[in-house]
Amino acid sequence: MAARLYIPLLALVIALVAVQPAAAADESAERTCKFPNAAGSAAERAAAPGGKAGKKGSKKKQAKKKQAKKKKQVAKKAKQRITLQAEPSSGNKVVNLGTDREAEEVTLHVSVSPKAPPSFERQLGVVAEPFANSSETGDTVTFGEPSFSKPEISGNRKRVTFTMCVDAPNDLPAGKYTTSVLLEGPPSVEPAVMTVTLNAKNGGIFFWISLGTALIAAFILLYKSAGEKRALRIAEATEKTDEGRAAAIKKAKSWRDPLGECLLDLGWWVPTAAAVGGAFTALYAAYAANPAWGEGGVVPSAIALIGTGLAAIGAKAVFTQGPPSH
Repeated sequence: MAARLYIPLLALVIALVAVQPAAAADESAERTCKFPNAAGSAAERAAAPGGKAGKKGSKKKQAKKKQAKKKKQVAKKAKQRITLQAEPSSGNKVVNLGTDREAEEVTLHVSVSPKAPPSFERQLGVVAEPFANSSETGDTVTFGEPSFSKPEISGNRKRVTFTMCVDAPNDLPAGKYTTSVLLEGPPSVEPAVMTVTLNAKNGGIFFWISLGTALIAAFILLYKSAGEKRALRIAEATEKTDEGRAAAIKKAKSWRDPLGECLLDLGWWVPTAAAVGGAFTALYAAYAANPAWGEGGVVPSAIALIGTGLAAIGAKAVFTQGPPSH
């Protein structure tokens, strides 16, 4: 009877012993899948204390071997100090978003000195600060950290390459935004620091301000031409000596007829269109020269743009000299 009770208990013990290694293996596999290799390379984990003891030799000999091996590895690491340095094209990277806010991918390169050891890329990590507005004008604006791909070794193991993805918000104001990117590793690795500057424009403001500037320029040119015609009419009416002189002068001072003549005259439209086109060219040149155009806000940008456009058509000369008189 007792033997019958022992058999199920013995079977249960054997099953538990068989299940425990499998569960430990599953737990180890789950950790490997979910978490990064924060413990270093496989060689470092194998050399770490606390592993399973071998069957060869006594515990005392094994402890001495582990201690000597650990000292040797520490000395080897201290001797083989690795330096990471950003390449010139990646040390100060500039990304121009333009008028859209689509995600941009930026590839960064870091040189390794001396040659990277095996599994070195598994020990590297990338850290970045949130983008912050670096402009002296406008409100301070920040947005989230960029995301990065896994570092890869290339160039005979003397170069590390990784990609940064910048996903700016759709309502990001125009301006210059800067972040610092740090590629680091274990204590024996000298990290590399890179600066990434993001430029964003405001194309919508430029379009509407340019349209308004073109209308103002056309009105000024219309005023100039119509004023010249009006001055000629007044001069002709003034030269009259009959009784209708006063009525003629009054009629000549009206702006209606001179404005209508200009708007119906092809000889006025062609030079006016050329002048407005030249003004727009000056506006676009100012817009294209500044990768963060509009960073100061709507009002300062509008004033600067309108001033540039009016200067291109000579508005100051129009208003200071006035229509010629005869």
